[in-house]
Amino acid sequence: MFSLRNLLLLPLVCGSTLLALPSQAALLALDNQSLSEVSGQAGISIRLDLMARINELRWSDTTGNVSLRNIKIDNGCVNPGDCPNGAGGSFALGAAQLGLVLPIFGVNQPTLMIDVVKNASGQEQLQFTLPDLTTINQQLIASGLAAQRIRLRVLSDMYVGTNRLGSLEIRDITDLHGSIKVWGH
Repeated sequence: MFSLRNLLLLPLVCGSTLLALPSQAALLALDNQSLSEVSGQAGISIRLDLMARINELRWSDTTGNVSLRNIKIDNGCVNPGDCPNGAGGSFALGAAQLGLVLPIFGVNQPTLMIDVVKNASGQEQLQFTLPDLTTINQQLIASGLAAQRIRLRVLSDMYVGTNRLGSLEIRDITDLHGSIKVWGH
């Protein structure tokens, strides 16, 4: 039950909140000169969950072509039991989970991290880092827990010209880690 005092305080609190809003910082567009003066960026993390269907991906040269047809990218959980969820059930067919999230252990690995780092000589480099599933899985297995995987399936038919060679399927990546560094000369 609200008292008269609480009832009168409510409009005062709401009014003071509205008055405080204009004092918040605003985002401003930066021109090239202003942007070049910005330093101390921490990088970005990209999380990609993807479900796609591509009819054909073709590479051609003067002697012919090679193609992948009927490409599907998803999590590969088509039948019950394909993707156990660790709780006696299974994940339904959906987007490929390209990062790794284990909230109970505080793990939230993005698909890709991009950072600006300095090498031993002080030169700045752009560094792309993949999720370190290998180390995470080694620690989980050592603790008696099941290895985690990136829930991904890429499924396609392979062709050379008009001749079908067979199919290609990639799924359930459990060992992945590494980084790529890019710099100018």
